[in-house]
Formats: sequence, structure tokens, C-alpha cells
Amino acid sequence: MGSEANFVEQQNVSGNYSVANDNKQREYENSPEYLREVLQCVVEIGASLRLQTDTDTLLKRIVTTACKALRFCHAALYLNDGSGLFRVAAVSGIGAAEETSLQEHPLPDGIVARIVDERYRMSDSYFLPMEAPIWRDQEFASHFFFVDPSTETLKPVSRALRIPISPAVWHVEDMLLVPLVSGDNQLLGFITPSAPLNGQRPTIETLAVLELFANQAAVVIEGARLYNDLRGAVRQARESERVKNNFLMNASHELRTPLTAVQGYLELLGDYGGTLDESSRARFIQNARRGCDELVLLLGNVLDATHLDVEKVSFRPTSVYLAHSAQLILEILEPIIAREDRTVEFRISQDLRVWVDELRLRQILLNLMGNALKYSPAGSPLALNADCVEVEYLQQHLAGQRPVIISTPGSFIVLTVRDWGPGILPEEQDQLFTKFTRLESARKSTQQGAGLGLYLCRQLVEAMGGFIWMESSGIPGDGSAFFIALPRYRA
Repeated sequence: MGSEANFVEQQNVSGNYSVANDNKQREYENSPEYLREVLQCVVEIGASLRLQTDTDTLLKRIVTTACKALRFCHAALYLNDGSGLFRVAAVSGIGAAEETSLQEHPLPDGIVARIVDERYRMSDSYFLPMEAPIWRDQEFASHFFFVDPSTETLKPVSRALRIPISPAVWHVEDMLLVPLVSGDNQLLGFITPSAPLNGQRPTIETLAVLELFANQAAVVIEGARLYNDLRGAVRQARESERVKNNFLMNASHELRTPLTAVQGYLELLGDYGGTLDESSRARFIQNARRGCDELVLLLGNVLDATHLDVEKVSFRPTSVYLAHSAQLILEILEPIIAREDRTVEFRISQDLRVWVDELRLRQILLNLMGNALKYSPAGSPLALNADCVEVEYLQQHLAGQRPVIISTPGSFIVLTVRDWGPGILPEEQDQLFTKFTRLESARKSTQQGAGLGLYLCRQLVEAMGGFIWMESSGIPGDGSAFFIALPRYRA
């Protein structure tokens, strides 16, 4: 805690203290009764692991038991957070406001390194008396507080040079640090007990008891961390297994659709190829080819989901006529559009060109158009439109979506894929574009999905210097609109 308070009732301003009380206190601390009490507390801490309590409760138990067994008024337990700071994890003997203040002032490892110095070492602990020159260092002292015994509030350490009342008497600004060391000799943290009930500075004998307790506490803390890590690993493994099984089931369904189409047309060609006219034969071959194209793009989704996590997917940006790529996707989806009696409003100028990887663009369009078909009722219309916008318009429009920085100069082409289905509720929209995520409304529908399409769309669009977002009121019939802003190509 950094030198909190002192049990000052046992000493007066003149520096005299009750010798009789001191002798009585020392006699008690050397008695079998006291040692039995300390050992009982050590056993209690060791048994804490079997209680399966949460970590915060365990740390609170350790620091409270330390004060009780070792007869200190106050104590704080600091733990290394792994980022170069030691943070207060639990306290005993101070109020909630003071605890919050200490939590807001973690100790940098550089400051702790100045304490854990051979000059201040006593046994395996470290003691910084208030007269130590290090306290005159403003930068060092600014990290510490003590509890004013008259108000029980935190106050900064005074840097005025003072002479102790007695070398043996504990001063309110003394500091004792008892390390918590792991089995592999790493500093897990430390306990800073203060204000001993006997009013005396620590001796080698009292430190031996403190360190016995601290060693047991370190074992318990390390064990709790290992237990939590193991429990987290088991939970993660179970979740990974669930996600994997769900993905395999949904992916197999997604891939079965184009495979069935390819197989069906090939069987028709095999059974009736000799009797079909040239036009029908060409149409069957074309439909089978479209099924193969869709299958290739769906497999690309699966492979890219892996590549985007471990390495950059290769892109070959070129000048691409947007209308041409969109029409190719509509040809792939034409059997579904015809079967469901759909109409598609197509308003993309033939001269609009974007600077993208054409294969990736088709992959994005297939995902978005496929979703529009899956999640809107048969017979309802779809729309595929594109407009040219400037960077300023895009910045203003995206300001309400999420923080973005547009570094690509020039204008953009905004492609809109719109449906008139049930829409997406506002509270669900934040979940879109995340990996393996399907909305509650989608899971309740008859449509299957792997939860990869929109995730890949965002990754691919942003990798090509573009942006993707959606708008929906969530009102059935209003549908959803997905927008893709891609860099415009200028000759």
C-alpha cells in the first residue's frame, strides 16, 4: 500500500512508549499460542484452493488473513499485471474510497525494482524506513501514500527529512514489502503490511513468520491462476469444438446446393444428350458451369476465412467494369431468381469502373446477393444500384457508422444491394460482419449458413481500400440495404 498507518496509541509525541506493553506483546508473539494461530491461518490459505472461490474473493481472503495472523492494521496485495505494472488486487483495513484510489495508482515495475534492492533487504523481504534517502526523491515518493491515523484517509508521503523517534519504533511512513514469488522464481506481486499492533519495526524473527505466510499465499495465487487458465482453456476448447461442428454442418449444406445443380445437369446431359437440341445442350452446360462457379466462390470463402487470420490474401487490383461483374453474378443466381419469380432492379452504368481484384469483387457480390435471396421472401424484388460519390460525402455518411480514416484519394463508387425482406433489428446490427456469427433471426429461419459471408465481405472490401456497411429499420417489409464503397478507377 505504500506506508499506510501506524498504531500510534502505543506511542506519544515525545517518543516514549509503554515498555510493559511492548514486552507483553513480544512475549505473546514468542508463545506457542501465537505460532499455532499463525500456522492455522497458513493452513486456511492453503485450503482456499479447494473452495473453488473466484480469484477476487481468494485474494481478499489472503490479505485479510495476513493482517489477522500477523497482527497488522492495514495491508495491500499487489499483483503483476504482465504489462509492466503492479496493481492493487486486494486490501484490508482501509475504506472503499481509499482502495479505489490505490487501484488508480499502480506501481511501475521500475519503481518496484528500486524497492527490491539489497540496501533495503531484510531476510527475504524489503524495508524502507521513513528516514531512507530514497523518500526524498520526488518522482519515487509520488507513487506512494499512507493512511493518516487521525482521519483514516490517504495522504501523500512527506519528503521532509526527519529523524525517527527510535530505530525500533514503526513510523507512519515506513514501508514493508514482502514478495510473493512463484515456483519458477518470478515475482508474482507483494504484500505491503503496515501499522503493526505492537508499534515496532520488523525484526528478522517477525519477517520469518511473514515470509512463511507469503510463500503459502504465493503457492495459492499461482495455483489459482493455473486453475483459471486450465478452466479457460477447457471452455475455449469446448467452444471451438461447437463452432467447428456448426461450421461443418452449415458449410456442407451451403456446398450441397451448387453440387446438386451440377450433378443434375450432368445427369440430364448423360441421359438425354443424344435427343437434346443444340440450344438445350448449351443451356445445360452453361447452368452446370454456373454451379461450378458458385462452388468455387463458396470454397474460396472457407479458404479465405483461414488465410485472413494467418496471412494476407493476395490481391491483383485492375480496372474492372462494375456492371459486367454484377451481371456475371446475376447469371450464376439466375436459376434461383427465376424459380422464385423475382425481379431485380439493375441500375449500374456500363462505364463505371473500380480499382479492385475482380475475383474478390465477384466473391463479395455473390455473398451479398445470395444473402438477399435467402433472407427475403420468394417473389419479393431485389435492387442492385451504383452511384459515384466523393470522399467528403463518404466521410460524412460513415461518421455515424464507426470510426474510419479514408486514406484512398479520389472518388468512390458506392454499390447498393437492397432487399425488401424482414430487415435486421437495430440491436442485432452490431453483430454483423463478425466471424462465425449468425443473428438470432437467421438461426430461427429455415435458411442455413456458415456465418462467414459478411465477415469475409468486410475483410476483402477493406483490404481493397473500400468500406462496407448496412442500413435497416428492422421493420418487416422495409428490408435491408448493404453498401460497398470501392475506389473508382480513373484512366
